[in-house]
Amino acid sequence: MRKALLTGLLMVVVILSACSNNSSAPASEEEAQETVQNFYDKMSKFDEKGKSSLDNFNTTLTSYSTGKASDKELEKAVDQFQDTTSEIADKVGDVKISKSLPEEVQKLLSESMIAFKSAYSIKEQASKSAVSPDVTADEFNAMNQQADVAMLYGISKLNEARAAVGLIEDEIGTEAAGTADAESGTAVGSTDVKLAPTTENSTNSGTSTVTGGK
Repeated sequence: MRKALLTGLLMVVVILSACSNNSSAPASEEEAQETVQNFYDKMSKFDEKGKSSLDNFNTTLTSYSTGKASDKELEKAVDQFQDTTSEIADKVGDVKISKSLPEEVQKLLSESMIAFKSAYSIKEQASKSAVSPDVTADEFNAMNQQADVAMLYGISKLNEARAAVGLIEDEIGTEAAGTADAESGTAVGSTDVKLAPTTENSTNSGTSTVTGGK
């Protein structure tokens, strides 16, 4: 009997502790703005890192197609871009969304985060396709379009969250996706994985691929 009572008491403590940990005081307007801005800043940093790696990948891919880069250089660029996008996707998924924010803002940030994570994952797959002899131009372009749609959706939801807490005007929303930020002039949104023109180095002139893949 005593053991049963102790077990029951322990369960109550655990439940109350869990409820206490999950409850957060609502954020003030200033706190909500700061939290959402911090989320935006993190996404911007991820985006800049992705763009830098993507630029290197596209430059090397173009050089390879004109015979100015070796197989090893292309493989290195592909590996680096894949590692970077995979790392960014993981880090985006690890970003915490404060429970003190209004539920609607939490939902918008969550949807934004999921979209960004998806976009980076698709970019990673697209980079692999760029050096695959089994991927056609249409398939390659479709992957890039899917990544762009995911990125634009993420930007749209992030801007909705920013508007909801008063950081930007409501009119921004979807129209601002991929464009300069209304306040600082910065933008969140990666560019496409570009495909080098088909050259005599390519093994399949009817596809969007180049040789040199692993």
